[in-house]
Amino acid sequence: MIRLVQNELYKTFRLKKLYVFMAILAIHAWLTVHFYSAGGEWKSVIVMPNGQSLPLTLINSMAQWMTLFIPIYVADLITGEVKTGTLKLSLLRPVRRIEWLHAKIASLFVFIAVLLAFSVVSEYAIGTIAFGWGERTLYAGTLYAQAEGIWLTLRLTFAMLLPYMACGLIVVFIAVSTANISTTIGLSIGILTALQYLSAFERIKPYSIVNQMYFFHEYVHQAHWGAVLQNIAVVAAYIAVFYTVSAVIMKKKDFIL
Repeated sequence: MIRLVQNELYKTFRLKKLYVFMAILAIHAWLTVHFYSAGGEWKSVIVMPNGQSLPLTLINSMAQWMTLFIPIYVADLITGEVKTGTLKLSLLRPVRRIEWLHAKIASLFVFIAVLLAFSVVSEYAIGTIAFGWGERTLYAGTLYAQAEGIWLTLRLTFAMLLPYMACGLIVVFIAVSTANISTTIGLSIGILTALQYLSAFERIKPYSIVNQMYFFHEYVHQAHWGAVLQNIAVVAAYIAVFYTVSAVIMKKKDFIL
């Protein structure tokens, strides 16, 4: 199992898509800073122009990119192996199907964590180069001292691992259900887009995974533990359900023929 995970991580860091996604995140941060600096009638999300505030300023926009990055990555990670026959070779060896699935999920977790870490580092760097580091971190109308601001940034950013993994498990379910990369990507993005529109309904909104991807960090920041636990339970339910269904499909589906 450990070797299987190591192999998946090796393939992840060799994947060109990972570095393309990093470049997109960096370009997005740079463009945000550039248009703010250009002034004019451009309405920017930047309220306090300094390096230490930029990662939290852009934290919501990360969800938009993840709804694209995760389906593309998982399609390559799982559906690509099914289509090329790599999965067949793996299953002909002494590798249990559930171990193969666990290795893929571990790889997905690392993929998301790497992108989150890169987004924080690159945004700190770009913001500091453009505006200087600054004296305070601004988030949700409140100013924080430097150390407190850094801790808040890391805590809220990596809290998003939970809803992003839930999104990833939904895509994993779609990927193991189909043998077509385009179908996996298209269907995943279509479902996530539909869920985003469903978030307009107040009764459904708290249970939408897309809503969690955009606002989970706000619930964590508010630290109303009843609301935090409720939202964790919603996200955990997505993870549990789609992991279980994916595991059942992996056990029953004939990948050898």
